[in-house]
Amino acid sequence: MDAEHPPTSNTMDSSSFSQVVFNNVEKSYFPGQSVKCAYTIMAVLKPNIKDWVGIFKVGWSTTRDYYTFLWAPLPSDLEKEEQAEQEVVFEVYYLPKEDGEFYQFCYVDSRGLVRGASTPFRFQGGHESSLEADLLVVTTQEQVDEIEKEAEELRRENRQQGETIVLLKRELEDRLLELRKTRESVEKLGSEVSKLQVEGEEERQGREAVFAQLGKLETTLAGTEEQSLESFREKEELQQTLTALRDRQDKVVAKARQLRAENEELKKRSSQAEEEIDTLRESLTELQRGKTQAESELKKLQDWSQLLQFDLGNAQRENVKLAGELRNARGAAESVQVLRSENQELRRALEGKKENTEIQAQCRELELKLQEARALASSETQRAGRTLQEVTSVRHAHEREGAERQEREAQLQYWKHEFEIMKDRLEKTEMLLTESRRGLEEEAVRCGIQQLEIEELRQANKMEMQRLRRAGQTQHSPLSSLPDTPAVQLQHPNPYSLPPVPSIPPHTPSLLYPNPFIGTTGQSGSVTQGSVKDCPVCRVQFPGITDEELAQHMESHERICPFCGDLFEYFTQEEFESHVYAHDY
Repeated sequence: MDAEHPPTSNTMDSSSFSQVVFNNVEKSYFPGQSVKCAYTIMAVLKPNIKDWVGIFKVGWSTTRDYYTFLWAPLPSDLEKEEQAEQEVVFEVYYLPKEDGEFYQFCYVDSRGLVRGASTPFRFQGGHESSLEADLLVVTTQEQVDEIEKEAEELRRENRQQGETIVLLKRELEDRLLELRKTRESVEKLGSEVSKLQVEGEEERQGREAVFAQLGKLETTLAGTEEQSLESFREKEELQQTLTALRDRQDKVVAKARQLRAENEELKKRSSQAEEEIDTLRESLTELQRGKTQAESELKKLQDWSQLLQFDLGNAQRENVKLAGELRNARGAAESVQVLRSENQELRRALEGKKENTEIQAQCRELELKLQEARALASSETQRAGRTLQEVTSVRHAHEREGAERQEREAQLQYWKHEFEIMKDRLEKTEMLLTESRRGLEEEAVRCGIQQLEIEELRQANKMEMQRLRRAGQTQHSPLSSLPDTPAVQLQHPNPYSLPPVPSIPPHTPSLLYPNPFIGTTGQSGSVTQGSVKDCPVCRVQFPGITDEELAQHMESHERICPFCGDLFEYFTQEEFESHVYAHDY
């Protein structure tokens, strides 16, 4: 404690006890221990370096009646007009001993005016006596009881709001878990769509194999008229089969596109659900912040209620004292009247007996008593006026407290309304998740149907390939010794190119030109069967070529890039596929 005396004042008229609120004040402190005093400076009070916190004995009349004091530290940020939490620690050797008296903390500004006072406490080693505790309870009025009931209701509502927030957090976690499952199912659907695309490319590869078989059959069945007719019929059947396969392939592509569009829609819904969940998280954060603020305001309101209760008790005790003193003053006034009458009688007697000195001395004594009685009556009247002013200020404080309580109730109604809005948003989010789940189930059913159709297409393609191979084996053609179709197929399906459909010659009853595979005799000489071979793709004749060389030439037609049109004749199959896939990037 500083040796310098703090600023004090004899007048208490301009003091305001609500600008500083003391927090966590105990009912009693153990002697021989330091005492920590925590308080809150309201925004209306501007701290000064000469402000101080003192310990006063209950019943003090001016700020000079302090027992001990400490200079109040300045807040860290004086420019912000906000509440400031501060504390001071009174050391043991400055504190009073265990004397059974009640004390209280008071915050005094640089002008010596009190800006805040705490609830009373005392220094004792054991529990406080029940008689003194009962005395404090007896001084409580009905309004203070109502304030305590309302504070209890506020606590109960805060607890209910806390439980509601816990339930909402659990519901939010459930919604996040469902959203994760929805994302996983969407990813699975994406992988299934990719598989469907791969299977569609395999179907396209099978169709290319059918085209290759068509080319082989066309070259093989060009020998005789009967073979041409049978080849024409088989070509028509193959064209019908190819048309059916194309129709099925178009349906598969359309369904794949539809699945992609539905997948995009599900992703959009998932993103909307995530945005709703983020909004709910922000609302929960704001509600938790409002709850914390309401709890702190409730704590301050309780401290303010206790302070008003203590002030009301002091005012009542002072009122009782003043009532007694007022009665004494009235008695003194009556005695003054008696003294005045006696004084008049003595004066009349003095007019007759001016020589009597004893009577003159009595008159002077009576005049002195009369002056003292007048001074006492005037002081009592002034004191009664101050007491009335204090009672009026306490009544105004109760009215302000009622207004603050109404404001707290309005805030609680606002938070209840916010909770209702958040519940509605959660219900809407749940409806969206239900619709997403239903859409995913329908998507799974469609994928199952799609897989069944692709499996049917695959079986039909295999059966058609087997039939074409059997038909090719029955024909005695030089191309019958060529390797099977899979030898000239792509190692991996090419999703970007389709081989040109070979043109079908119109039906003629007889061949206009001789068949180069059977052999013909002309002016230039005779060509033996098998010495000249015709490519079924480019229609170029290759005399003296072997079957293996013709197969390599046909395989080179498969290595034309569908994007840039380059021919990769001397590239391996893996290098050609790498080039085609590079156009995707």
